[in-house]
Amino acid sequence: MPDIDNDAQKALIKEAISEWLDKQFATLGKWTLGGICSMGLAALTFWFLSSNGWHK
Repeated sequence: MPDIDNDAQKALIKEAISEWLDKQFATLGKWTLGGICSMGLAALTFWFLSSNGWHK
């Protein structure tokens, strides 16, 4: 196994973790936006139906 400088190894690991976290946050953001839009559509539909005479 080749000798790698500890600082270079730490930098490489930090870079890999950073890229992985960026990917995870991007995925989370996409799902969060979809969830918020879905909840908004459901609330709008409920408001529309209840304001037009739909009751329990």
